[in-house]
Amino acid sequence: MKEAPAPAAGGPPSPGRPGLHTLAILLLGASLVFPGVARAQFDGPVTAREEMPREAIRLAEPAPDEVALVINANAAFGNHAGLFAGPRLSDPAGSYVALRQRQRDWQASLADYVRFQSSDGTHIRVYRFRLEAEAFAAVTARLPEADRAAPLFCATAVHNAVAGIGPFSSLALAGWTSPIRVASLLDRLVAAGAGACELPDASPCPPLEGPAEGAVARGDP
Repeated sequence: MKEAPAPAAGGPPSPGRPGLHTLAILLLGASLVFPGVARAQFDGPVTAREEMPREAIRLAEPAPDEVALVINANAAFGNHAGLFAGPRLSDPAGSYVALRQRQRDWQASLADYVRFQSSDGTHIRVYRFRLEAEAFAAVTARLPEADRAAPLFCATAVHNAVAGIGPFSSLALAGWTSPIRVASLLDRLVAAGAGACELPDASPCPPLEGPAEGAVARGDP
């Protein structure tokens, strides 16, 4: 089915997509009443963790001027989204730091973050972009806001951390979106030569499969 055109930044949501904003509000309310919903993000109940072997993950750590957006795509709309700006991690509404810091000598890294996400499955995509110094600084300046994202708004926080900046200049700010929708937008940038997409073993990403539903646009606050 042909996707309705996205509304302009600052304008009202598209009449063809009114359910997304309502869905986001309902999910947020449910997450506050039922904490398990928040922990699961877009997936189902939390299950026992079984991660990929360390040697199966061959990703290089982000360069000092690199932004790496991680999309956990193991559910229909995606499970989670996070990003690195150089070594600096933003894991909006995520449990990675809370769980990993229980381990002695643990340090956050892209490879370990992807391994953590792999407990949901191996469908994880890492989108990598090199930025000019000014654009990189603009992204890092937004990360404290991304860090404070509410449950179920992980993808929105990641999307809005980069929207309108450098290679992401074509992305408008969103009121709510999903990990899979963010991945579909990033795939377009990669196809245009703006960056690269890698799987956990550092091989190129295949075409994305799954529902790439629209985002609810918003203007600058």
